[in-house]
Amino acid sequence: MYSNVFVMGLPRSGTTLLSQILYNNTDLFCTNNFMARFWGTPLVGAKLSSLSITKKRLRSFDSFYGRTADIDQPHEFSKFWHKCLKVEDFRGYEPEKVSSRIDWRMLQSKILGINAIFNGGLVCKPMEFAGFHLNSLLQTFNRAVFVYLERDALEVTSSILRARKEAGEEKWWGSYPPAQFYESLRGENLLNQVAHQVCYFKAMYEGKFSESSGHSQLLRLHYRELCDSPNEALAKIKDAVRKNGGELTFEPLPAPLAKSGFLGSSEEVLQMKQALKEASRAYPQSMA
Repeated sequence: MYSNVFVMGLPRSGTTLLSQILYNNTDLFCTNNFMARFWGTPLVGAKLSSLSITKKRLRSFDSFYGRTADIDQPHEFSKFWHKCLKVEDFRGYEPEKVSSRIDWRMLQSKILGINAIFNGGLVCKPMEFAGFHLNSLLQTFNRAVFVYLERDALEVTSSILRARKEAGEEKWWGSYPPAQFYESLRGENLLNQVAHQVCYFKAMYEGKFSESSGHSQLLRLHYRELCDSPNEALAKIKDAVRKNGGELTFEPLPAPLAKSGFLGSSEEVLQMKQALKEASRAYPQSMA
């Protein structure tokens, strides 16, 4: 069996960057922008991709709000994950209720089928859905490594706010919390919605990792660590893969990576800090 790496984290936490690095600097393959057109028939997409696209070094690690440009670059493969994990309405998604309806064996066969076509491991980015269903995914892919990429709550909040303002403030952007939490936020103002969104998901990941403390398949990295010491981060992932019976080779990056981020004015920063402080009371683990 091949070793797959699942990337988890809040939106705007560097998960696309980590996926690009894993594809670019290791022997892992990815679900790319070409394959995304075949999300309903992923094995067909993988076969066509293997026949038409040669894995090559990326010219840069550029992306635009999680979207990469070139046809061979990593794609979240979101429609595939939504179909497999029974996501019919983000706003009404209830992970615990749908879990029993998910065909985990079918999902396993699809991913392992892609592995066989590429003759290698895969970097996957199901984002919050990997968090929602972490225990089931650990059992389904018992040799895979699940990497949770953290980033400072203030930076994530600032970036999501910027995305919301560009997309239209009335539109939700990024990961949706389960139905009951989403419904409770609909009447909140923009800043409070984002603060609760950030605190909810940080608490969710903290809770999942606390439940499975010391599990060999789980690894936590920080965005700052990834940018400042990317080769050390890759070495940690390689070690986690080895502990679970797999192998991962990587080519070192020549230099640290520039960190992105703009927090805004001092007044905006104070407002975000206050909103996060208030929201965190509803999700104590978010400030752990």
